[in-house]
Amino acid sequence: MSSKLSKRIVTEMGGGGVNTWSEIIALAKLPGVTDLGQGWPDVASSKIAQTEASTTILDTTGSGRKRNQYSPIGGISSLKSSITAFNKRRYGIDLDAETEVCVSTSGTEALYACAQALCDPGDEVIVFEPFFPWYLPCVRLAGGIPKVITLHPPDFKIEEEKLREAFSSKTKLIIFNSPHNPTSHVASKAELELVAELCEKHDVVALSDEVYETVVYDDVKHIPLSKIGNMKQRTITVSSAGKIFNLTGWRIGWMTGPSELISGCRTMCGYMSFSPPTGLQEGIGKALDLETDSFYENIISEFKSNFDLLAKTLSSVGLEVCAAAGKTGGYFLVADVKSTGKSAMEYCRWLAKEKGVAAVPLDVFYAPRDRDWRCSLVRFAICKRHETIVEACTKILA
Repeated sequence: MSSKLSKRIVTEMGGGGVNTWSEIIALAKLPGVTDLGQGWPDVASSKIAQTEASTTILDTTGSGRKRNQYSPIGGISSLKSSITAFNKRRYGIDLDAETEVCVSTSGTEALYACAQALCDPGDEVIVFEPFFPWYLPCVRLAGGIPKVITLHPPDFKIEEEKLREAFSSKTKLIIFNSPHNPTSHVASKAELELVAELCEKHDVVALSDEVYETVVYDDVKHIPLSKIGNMKQRTITVSSAGKIFNLTGWRIGWMTGPSELISGCRTMCGYMSFSPPTGLQEGIGKALDLETDSFYENIISEFKSNFDLLAKTLSSVGLEVCAAAGKTGGYFLVADVKSTGKSAMEYCRWLAKEKGVAAVPLDVFYAPRDRDWRCSLVRFAICKRHETIVEACTKILA
């Protein structure tokens, strides 16, 4: 029988390096392997969020039963108000909680909803590689045409000439990510201003993926793209409670932006998950309201210590650490393994089997290449307890 699947989904099956991810996950599950592959944090989560969510879920009173049912499309009002207050405190951004905020079932759903709401078939979408592997499928499934710009190690800065060349009369959207997954690069104000200039010149909307906004190092400040020039009126910003509070399994994210754009994204979320889990929304709202600066500072301190120790270890065995000229943030560290003579995938196999440490080849973060393309970049997750990083470094040095 011929395939009954749509051509567009058949095209995406196996996309995002599914086979490579499957092998990496299998390597990470080998006996005794320390997993620095997938970017899930094993550090403390927000107790405030967990306590409030648990209280809501276990509440058997009349109001409690109601709070365990569907929430409105776009999120509960209390969480949206907490999001607006959070943005005001941290960035001085004023938002209307009811019209300029949409809560989604994860940041990933937010990305997909944005692409579906904004792209018509044939629209061009600028994407920087290496990238979060879900970007291209989101664009293609919406009928968009990705225009990929390659960022180069060791600092992965935006090259102005290439970005200017990528914009055209067909450009509808640019997907921007800072702090950057997988490279850890934090965009400079000059880079943000360049993106803003070109978006305004060509009347392009920016989808700004800022899920690692609270995790930046060395006194670097995260600057939202929407704060630059007149970008607030043409930027949808995606955030993630999972990343902010180390609760990636809760799948709570949100979008902020101009009401016209948010209304379209809210409609798409309604057609997908309808609403995120209500009890978990209650927990995230309380954490946004009550977690103090020390919560975020402790995470930054631990992850930065992890970054520094791992960077020192990898450098000592001859690898080149891509530290983005000291402007770093997020969950990851990238190293170039070309000195070993191995490709990224070959190195990851060797590292897991011979040293007992799992990492991810950066192949999966690039658009498809010819078979003779050889990637030598490897991503390590630093969003772990310090003792986990110490264990991995001890193995690498052994």
